[in-house]
Amino acid sequence: MKISFIVPWITKSRGGTENVGQLMANSMAEKGHEVNVYTFDERKQPSVWPLHNSLKLHFLPEGDDTKSNSQMTIALAEACPDLIVGLHMNRTLLRYTVAAQKVGVPVVLSEHIDPHFPKRLGVFTEDERLAAFTGATRIHLLTSAFKDTLPDYLQGKVNVIPNTVRAAENLCDPIGGDQRTIITVARLVPRKNLVQLIDEFSIIAKQHKNWTLQILGDGPMMSDLKARAKGRGIASQVEFLGHSDQPYSYLERAQIFVLPSLFEGFPMSSLEAMAHGMPLVGYSACNGINEQIVDGLNGRLAQRSLEKGCLAKCLDQLMRDDSLRKRMGVASKHRFDELYSNKIVFDAWEAMFKAAIVAGPQSVKRQAETSAREALSKLVNG
Repeated sequence: MKISFIVPWITKSRGGTENVGQLMANSMAEKGHEVNVYTFDERKQPSVWPLHNSLKLHFLPEGDDTKSNSQMTIALAEACPDLIVGLHMNRTLLRYTVAAQKVGVPVVLSEHIDPHFPKRLGVFTEDERLAAFTGATRIHLLTSAFKDTLPDYLQGKVNVIPNTVRAAENLCDPIGGDQRTIITVARLVPRKNLVQLIDEFSIIAKQHKNWTLQILGDGPMMSDLKARAKGRGIASQVEFLGHSDQPYSYLERAQIFVLPSLFEGFPMSSLEAMAHGMPLVGYSACNGINEQIVDGLNGRLAQRSLEKGCLAKCLDQLMRDDSLRKRMGVASKHRFDELYSNKIVFDAWEAMFKAAIVAGPQSVKRQAETSAREALSKLVNG
């Protein structure tokens, strides 16, 4: 297969979309397919993610205007791909669909966040989302819960495939020594809900003087979060590590992983913790994390996201019980290997791409015509 991946900001960001994009591209190159990667960067910087040596990186204009879109279409056409794969979570997906239709090749659109979140921010309306997906040959979603947000006429072209991460070279020790660590890995922005994590940890911190909460990540809330920890009287037990390109070196030394988000796609930081054999804690309301964690098996799910103390209770249970942490850590590693390992996910991606090529671009036209007839029938028949 000749596959062209559009991975926005791969030269500028180490976010989840870019991480998945490089994994997709590298895995297909390793399987022997011809792969081109396109990104939005007129300065032509190198990728911040390592790319397979056979990959070709192309740079697209960053504007969303007629000229820029024409340049993107021409650049894609020059590679004569069998398939275009576009990754993102906003209206850029529409640009991918239009470009693929002009080039005349099938397109897979890959969405990488809870679809409710962009709507809340006002960056991507439901009508725009459905318009993009109507033009797609295949739609890649991360969980079955996200599939349920789509109308019946789109259900037949959805593939639900979770994320994956690099396997861990060294597993963690969930029991630990005299000093023990709870770790979270997240960008320090409001939607990661780290203020609540600090508040919840403060409820139990004084009972567990040998435990430290490590926050690995950077962002605009750093000073506010430090002030919050100080105000709660737990500054000595909260360690702000800043950004690191090597999170595994921290994960292998921690005992519990916690992700307090309420909106995720299929979080990769928690997958990395699972790969290290670590018990997890999160909220049952958060899609993605509520699939990775089976409550009572490989971690705990706090049931009430707005009720103070629910997350603290889950953390406290694990902090008090060495054998429980060990058992849940083993279950986490097993669950990662069985469901989210590189081989399983890479093979599923490849099968999806092959199915899209077999379906071809004409399948989109047929599906659109069928959808139009169904809509007209409903309108006529009331």
